[in-house]
Amino acid sequence: MRIGRQTYAIDYGHLALITLIAAAVFWYLLDARSVSLSINNLLLVQPVAIFALALYLFILPQCFHKVDARAAEKSVDEADPFAVKLSTDRADVIRMAALGLSLGLMVFLLDVIGFDIAIFLFAAAAMAICGERRPLHLLGFSLVVTLVTIYGFRALISYPMPTTLL
Repeated sequence: MRIGRQTYAIDYGHLALITLIAAAVFWYLLDARSVSLSINNLLLVQPVAIFALALYLFILPQCFHKVDARAAEKSVDEADPFAVKLSTDRADVIRMAALGLSLGLMVFLLDVIGFDIAIFLFAAAAMAICGERRPLHLLGFSLVVTLVTIYGFRALISYPMPTTLL
């Protein structure tokens, strides 16, 4: 795309994806508002939707990149030093798989052993997988995450969460 003497490269895939997400968020917000304008209905939906749409406006300009003649000659990897490269190191792949497995196990155990114990075990396992080895930090942070999550959900959502200890 050319505007004046400046040439811009458009990342159409990224632009299409974020526009699709923004359209879905906007549709969901309009749908939620059409059902009811009560605070209980919009307590979480409206602020998160507005935040997501604001993020869309901040991300949108990043889909357009200035291209000069020298950069056009370079390959894509050389032109974008901030390109994301996924790690293919065996230890990193195992760590990612372990995190995914522990998340799946937590979701399965939510109703079996209770939300509080499942969240506590997941937080501790995630920290251990990511490299934390100090037991007091593992236990303390996991406890704080569990308390904030359980009491936060109870304050915001009237869903009956089965808990064992809390």
